Amino acid sequence: MAYTSGLKSKPTRIRLSSVLIVTIWAVHFFWVVISPLTVRHQTFDVALSNPLLRWVNERRLRAVAQKESSRLLSDVLLENQQMKVQIQTLTNQQRQWGQDRESMEGLAQMLDLQKSMSLNATVAEVTYHARPRFFGTLVINKGTREGLEIDQPVISPQGVVGRVWSVGLHQSKILPADAPNIGMAVYMSASKSTGILQGYSDNQAEILYLRSEKAVQPGESVFTSGLDNLYPRGLLVGLIKEVQREGGASRVVVQLSSRLDQLRYVLILPKRTPLENLNDPISQ
Repeated sequence: MAYTSGLKSKPTRIRLSSVLIVTIWAVHFFWVVISPLTVRHQTFDVALSNPLLRWVNERRLRAVAQKESSRLLSDVLLENQQMKVQIQTLTNQQRQWGQDRESMEGLAQMLDLQKSMSLNATVAEVTYHARPRFFGTLVINKGTREGLEIDQPVISPQGVVGRVWSVGLHQSKILPADAPNIGMAVYMSASKSTGILQGYSDNQAEILYLRSEKAVQPGESVFTSGLDNLYPRGLLVGLIKEVQREGGASRVVVQLSSRLDQLRYVLILPKRTPLENLNDPISQ
């Protein structure tokens, strides 16, 4: 109850102050009109005028301060918006510079790999891919105009990527190493076991038709054997991730070394010499 009466008392005090100021001014006006100048005292006039002048001045100062506050707030909001635009622009530039730097680093690695190969290899840029979808297509910006042919091996600094699947005039499609029909002949570094690599999920494959005298262990490196006459011998394919043994059979899962969904540049190796027709004996 005391709290409620406190709330009501504030407007009452304001009204009393206003009535008091108006009364003082009315008395002052009446005094000025009816009193001769000689009778009025300057100090009395000033004492009567000061309260209203002070009140008017305070209201004017409050209005000016409010207007200035509003203007400053508008300026701050505008400056804040401009700063947001500048920050977004700088962020976009930084992201673009980062992408350009990664692109240059990838290209430099590919050129170093090209120099280290004794073969006449071609550097190509990946212009499209449907990764990380399993068996996603890779498209490069080189074709028959650059001398590309079907079944040329495709590699990266990390390892085997796949092989050229179809060739256009200026573009080619790559069959990735995790495709079910990749059919890559491989061997394992420690056990020397051989088999055929077949893709079965994103960036993973399995080895079929395993021929081994020693047990295959996880962590072994897997390389191309060259027995398919498609890939040169000794290219890194990946690492054995796990070995699942069921009865007398083993299922060997390989984690591919090349990240197929992050490729920017690849190296196209020359096609290997095709096998001769050895069905008929050579006449002497």
